[in-house]
Amino acid sequence: MFEWIARVIRQARRRSGKSPDPSRPGLPPGRAEDRVITSSLEKNRRILRQIFDQDEELVFREILIGEQKPVPALVVFIDSLVKADLLQRSLLREVMRVEQVPSDAIPWLKEKITSPAEIEQENRWVEITERISRGYAALFVEGQVEVLVTKVTVEANRPVSEPINETVTRGPHDAFNEDIYTNLALLRKRLPTSRLGVKKFSVGEVTKVKVYLVYLKGYVMPGLVEEVTRRIDRVKDKIDGITGSGQLEEFIQDHPYSIFSGIDTTERPDKMASALLEGRAGLIADNTPYSLVLPSPLIAQIQSPEDYYNRFWFASLLRMLRWFSLLVAFLLPAFYVSILSYHQELVPTTLLISIINAREGVPFPSFLEALIMEVVFEMLREAGIRLPKPFGQTISIVGAVVIGSAAVSASLVSPAMVVVVALTAIASYTVPSLSLNNNIRVIRFPFMILAGALGLFGIMAGLLFMTFHLCSLRTFGVPFLSPLAPLSLGDLKDSLIRVPNWMMGFRPRLIGYAEPQRQDEGLMPKAPPPRGGPRPEGGRS
Repeated sequence: MFEWIARVIRQARRRSGKSPDPSRPGLPPGRAEDRVITSSLEKNRRILRQIFDQDEELVFREILIGEQKPVPALVVFIDSLVKADLLQRSLLREVMRVEQVPSDAIPWLKEKITSPAEIEQENRWVEITERISRGYAALFVEGQVEVLVTKVTVEANRPVSEPINETVTRGPHDAFNEDIYTNLALLRKRLPTSRLGVKKFSVGEVTKVKVYLVYLKGYVMPGLVEEVTRRIDRVKDKIDGITGSGQLEEFIQDHPYSIFSGIDTTERPDKMASALLEGRAGLIADNTPYSLVLPSPLIAQIQSPEDYYNRFWFASLLRMLRWFSLLVAFLLPAFYVSILSYHQELVPTTLLISIINAREGVPFPSFLEALIMEVVFEMLREAGIRLPKPFGQTISIVGAVVIGSAAVSASLVSPAMVVVVALTAIASYTVPSLSLNNNIRVIRFPFMILAGALGLFGIMAGLLFMTFHLCSLRTFGVPFLSPLAPLSLGDLKDSLIRVPNWMMGFRPRLIGYAEPQRQDEGLMPKAPPPRGGPRPEGGRS
């Protein structure tokens, strides 16, 4: 359906003569950003004023370099992004004490400056203006066709804090933040090895967001790095920009119209490190604390980092509880509607009489009652997120209690429906993956419609359709339902349950086949033999 709508829109654009320009977006020909700088200091100044004509924070500072034969130079930076003392230490003080400037001033100055700050040579306006916009200072020297740029920006980053959505009771409590260098450092802290590969991208013609593709050399699934690179290169220069990893996810996923995504979102560096050790890859984007893990089958989205920090018995119990909660979260309202509407004979007589007595006076059919309650709950959940933090949780809880009690007292809904909606909400919160949780919230409504129209037959038809759809999905070449479909018996050790760590000697078959063995065999712990031997006869007691 979505493809048909997109095709109709393209045909309408062609008929109206407003088809998009294939070269868009891009800088118009002749713009100053496309050209190379000149050797004239005054011309470069005029070009910069033309490029930053609406930015009144651009600062031009004229200096003289060399004591014997001073050469005019120009330092350009944006005032609010630059730390004055860092600019003085890393650039101005270094160049002002030069005695004589040679003909190749820029390469010579780059070698002469001993500042630990990052220093690079540039000669194209597009790179120079991008660096200035990011908080770099640019040094122009009269007669030179190159520029020195050095990083003197003020770092205004949020400190490393605890995860917000992926909390654990036992395990690390540090999370990614909005700074890409901090996030990469947190990952390197867990993977201090030369095998860690990092590939850089700049996404967006305007935003130029830095994106790092991270993986482990020798472990990563063959062809995965090349495929991710191809998908990012396809769009990085053809869009205005992105402001978060979620926008990048929509451009690189396999099935854009499917509600299920084969890419997981995480804010935990330990989860990212574990994924890389399995043979998967990650995308860390600047300005967002949420990174992408790919490929991510359904089984991986049910797993929680806490599963590997607890004993395997307890972890297996929690994992089976999550699978049960997953079914409850999107099937319980539909099952309730179908039972009351079409299949009352399946309910024990005592329970059915109790439900009928509770529904006495309710003016709505069970389907409409469930739909209203689910919509109201989603409104309360959304309001709790959008409201200021000191009031959000209180208002959401009070709103749910007050509205639920008032609705039952006014005979608008039955108490049983309130219980069903509450159980559904609790079950949905047990799913550790944020993206999968959002999918469940959407799927719940089509199943309620099928249950209201066809009863249990509609639910079974919906389950069959969803199963066929899930079996047809792939994420970067990996089946979305692996290792269940296709069945891989060896990978079931870490799917519905979790066996002890010393039994998981191999990586997932379809992901980690570049280096299948994870650890040596025979690592099962054993108790030491009893100390001492039998007492000799006649010995002391």
